[in-house]
Amino acid sequence: MSFTARIAHWSAVHRWIILLAAVLVIVLAVLAIGFVGTETRDDGGGVGESGEGSELLNERFAPDRDASESASHTRRASVIFSNPSLNADSLAFKETVDSTMQAVRNLPQLLAALSYYDTRDGSLLADDGHAVLANVVLQNPDDPAEHVDISQFLESIRQASNDASGFEIGVVSFRILEDELDEILTEDFNRILIYSLVIGLVILILAFRALVAAVIPLVMAIGSIFTALGLAALVSQVYPLVELYAEMILLMGLAVGIDYSLFIVSRYRTERAAGREKIDAITVAANTTGRAVFYAGITVVLSLAGLMLTRDFTFISLALGAIIVVFVAVIASLTLLPGLLSLLGDSINRLRIPFLGRESNQGGIWSTITGWVLARPVPLASLTVAALIALTIPFFSMNLGFNAGADALPDALEGKRALELLEDHFSSSLILPAKVIVDAPNVNSPEIQAAVAALIQRVESDDSFLGPFVTVTDNAGTITRINVPLAGNIDDDASEDAVHLLREQIVPEAFAGINAKTFVAGDTAEGIDFRDRMFSSAYYVFAFVLGLSFLLLLVMFRSIVIPIKALVLNLLSVGAVYGVLVMVFQWGWGISILGSKETGIIETWLPLFLFGILFGLSMDYHMLLLNRIKEEFDRHGENERAVATGIRLTAGQITSAAAVMVGVFAAFATSRILGLQQFGVGLAVAVFLDATVIRVVLLPASMKLLGNWNWYLPAWLDWLPQVTPPDEATPAPADD
Repeated sequence: MSFTARIAHWSAVHRWIILLAAVLVIVLAVLAIGFVGTETRDDGGGVGESGEGSELLNERFAPDRDASESASHTRRASVIFSNPSLNADSLAFKETVDSTMQAVRNLPQLLAALSYYDTRDGSLLADDGHAVLANVVLQNPDDPAEHVDISQFLESIRQASNDASGFEIGVVSFRILEDELDEILTEDFNRILIYSLVIGLVILILAFRALVAAVIPLVMAIGSIFTALGLAALVSQVYPLVELYAEMILLMGLAVGIDYSLFIVSRYRTERAAGREKIDAITVAANTTGRAVFYAGITVVLSLAGLMLTRDFTFISLALGAIIVVFVAVIASLTLLPGLLSLLGDSINRLRIPFLGRESNQGGIWSTITGWVLARPVPLASLTVAALIALTIPFFSMNLGFNAGADALPDALEGKRALELLEDHFSSSLILPAKVIVDAPNVNSPEIQAAVAALIQRVESDDSFLGPFVTVTDNAGTITRINVPLAGNIDDDASEDAVHLLREQIVPEAFAGINAKTFVAGDTAEGIDFRDRMFSSAYYVFAFVLGLSFLLLLVMFRSIVIPIKALVLNLLSVGAVYGVLVMVFQWGWGISILGSKETGIIETWLPLFLFGILFGLSMDYHMLLLNRIKEEFDRHGENERAVATGIRLTAGQITSAAAVMVGVFAAFATSRILGLQQFGVGLAVAVFLDATVIRVVLLPASMKLLGNWNWYLPAWLDWLPQVTPPDEATPAPADD
């Protein structure tokens, strides 16, 4: 009897202890969420030169300075006025701007407001003369230390836009866009949660044909999610998490929480139908499927742990959240689930859906396809591998970046049109400029002031940059920030070239021989540094995940061939997913179905993050299927028969589990946030390929071609432990 069987057996026998303990844990978790709370940070930590510079800014600037809006609680915004038929030199254009700004100046929240007509600053006038900018600073009139309500300001701009015929008037503010995105993100996740629960319940009903059995995996998933959120709240007291940690727990909790329970419940019901006593059926289910679930969970955890090697705060936070919920789901599947099954007994089959009939272990269409594949392994495997390689080819033209432009924003954002106007007539870098940061004992010294002046003079003469070049110094005089708007938009090649020019030439030349540290930060610089970090970390992440997955499979199946083959098949699947992402989101094939349009960019964080998640999830089905095949092979030693029987007996479970995961991930693809769409599509395609092409074609074909070599273990590795000792092997599994 394996350790998973012993744990499940004890839990089933002592079900009331387990159930009460589970209730207590969930209650404590909810209390932790409500009373302890979760410490989060939204600055992302940053990486490389830009991250170091941003950290210095956050540390040095006093809260009463306007170095950051979050510190001073002011809100800065730009108002753009555009009219394709009028030139800014016309009296009508000026009157529209002046009347709008007068309405803004009457607001109690106004701290400062200057338009192009107030300053005649050329940086506030579009090159084509058909648009101008006005800069506004708002503050809470009752208490400057409190956040300011900008609703009156936004309403006054809306009213001006409605009244001014032929004009488009909009507010451009990164903070306002962030607030709007947060609202949309909350709405999307609420909708995704409902979709996921409904999809999950429908699939579980179709799988089990009984409401009681269908509800159990959902209950397990929800319990795992609440427990994980409570544990995350405790972890965050030591290591603050990124704000999206809860969404990651929700995503992974629904996916693995439902799947792991579905596998074990299915095996339990099969064993009961074959005549085993209740406790024996639970024990056998845990000894076989439960063992596969345990090792699958470990693989997912290890894959997620590999993401921490990026040393990126966001990756580490999201990986921690996912690891916590997977860990909880595995433990719950081996303890709480056996307790529930022991309590319910045959009541698990109550409330059957009569028109759905009864489940069958005959495998249906999958068994038929498997038989066809086993009869023709070479041609079918060759065609399938060729198809996956063909899907992978677009990956080599993948263009990584960050979708920060207006094209990537949801149409529902009020500020999207204003950002489009800014990009068309000026540059989005005006609201998110590059930042040159100077760190020295005394930044007010003559030599540093001369260097700053030389830098500003240099960028003023270069077409790669726009004005105005604003300089801000902290109270202690130890750090200076120079805002350098870039001529290009923040996510285009021209802006990246400008950042490289600053870093490699302009800043070093201006501060040559001066005792000061300099950094070039800002959103464009952060994007460059983050991409460099992803590229440099990829080797370590891939080596870690592949290496530990190989060792885990080696120990579990006592075969050197099975791990190698599993890694190759998973890499084929991953490559195909990357190719599909390029075709959809970079080339635009079918993207209109998602309500988006191609931006030509795949999010920089996506490939590596996807790899860490989907490699572990792909192993779920691989391990469950191989575990059942190994059971059969150990029983009679006939490889082809073991493959056919293993696929037939697991077909229903894997199909249902995969459908749940695809449904959950596809729900994420309905988000209006482009990055989440890419994430959801990538995961959904990966699970679909793994549960169909890999499981039904490549795995059985390769098992047939390799024959008994599948189970080959070199003599020098015979010291490896046997997960299930021969004298405690599982009894013959149930079969219909």
